[in-house]
Amino acid sequence: MLARLEPAAAALVDWAIDAALPLWATAGFDAERGRFEERLTLAGGRLPDVPLRLMSQARQIHAYALAARRGWHADAIALVERAYASMVRDYCGRDDREGWVFSIRRDGTVADARRDLYTHAFVLLAIASYVEATGRREALALADETIEFIKRHMAAPEGGGFVEELPANGGVRRQNPHMHLFEGLLSLWECSRQERHLAQTMELFDLFATRFFRADPGVVGEYFTADLKPADGVVGRIVEPGHHHEWVWLLRRFEQASGRSMRAYVDALYGHADRYGFDEAGMIVGELLVDGTPRASVCRIWPVAEAIKANLVEARRGRSQGEGRAAALAVLLRDRFLTLDPPGGWLDRLDRNGRCVNEFMPASTLYHLMGAIDELSRFAGRQS
Repeated sequence: MLARLEPAAAALVDWAIDAALPLWATAGFDAERGRFEERLTLAGGRLPDVPLRLMSQARQIHAYALAARRGWHADAIALVERAYASMVRDYCGRDDREGWVFSIRRDGTVADARRDLYTHAFVLLAIASYVEATGRREALALADETIEFIKRHMAAPEGGGFVEELPANGGVRRQNPHMHLFEGLLSLWECSRQERHLAQTMELFDLFATRFFRADPGVVGEYFTADLKPADGVVGRIVEPGHHHEWVWLLRRFEQASGRSMRAYVDALYGHADRYGFDEAGMIVGELLVDGTPRASVCRIWPVAEAIKANLVEARRGRSQGEGRAAALAVLLRDRFLTLDPPGGWLDRLDRNGRCVNEFMPASTLYHLMGAIDELSRFAGRQS
């Protein structure tokens, strides 16, 4: 299988180095204001009237910090430094309240002042990535302030975990923001080795194990009631193979950090995604019901990237089909989603006939792609 994986990995690394990273560092970066663009047209043009989400800034900081550590982009550190400084300047406490605003306009005014859990999770990831790339550990103080804000102001009144946003919307609760909070805390532990970050990560794992994971079907549910029971009706039976793959990758990292075996959880999640999560064309199904019935007809790029990561981390642990799955997915990623001319961008969503249903490419997708390409590069390099 390595004979198939190595050229696919090399092609994707070349795409990142030669096309994607240069594109998002030029057309995708507002050099005057020191911010990343929210999205580009499929031809690589700017869309100046779109609000700039904090989540996109944080994910791009993570992507270029990874590129800096790998030596994949000459100006990566400079971009990370500028984008991190503008992120703090433009989003942190901008309305004279604690926490981070959700989005701003191009002129720097606040577009959406919500405090969003998903977004705050990516702030923690961005800070951890910034520290790893630059060595500026003083930034960890801002991570701790952000964690304290989440704990003080966003703790859910029942069921454990945290509310989706402030002001609270009273809707269904989701596992996804908690998964990325788990990722952010785990990344902080990996870069800081401070025990409080590992302890906080363990608290999130316990929430995953007791609330989000369902041992009998071996799935992670998506939508929950206020007290973190599965949501009523069909919504409470929805699962996403892409999130199963993300959890597999994160749980293996947590296993290494904590010394606790994650095998039972990983086997269940990987098994369900492997049995039910692929369509006849080999694409990742967007949504399923617990019993494996498909729900979504649109295929997105990010689950493919996350499935590559999960299969490679499992291949390292001896799962026989992992390497072959990753190789096939890498080829599919290249041939179905990375086909734009000029290169460097991607098709975010494809319908069942393979047609693109987006007229733009979101910057936030680079986070997923760089993670997959990094795993491919390290796996192929380890074997060579």
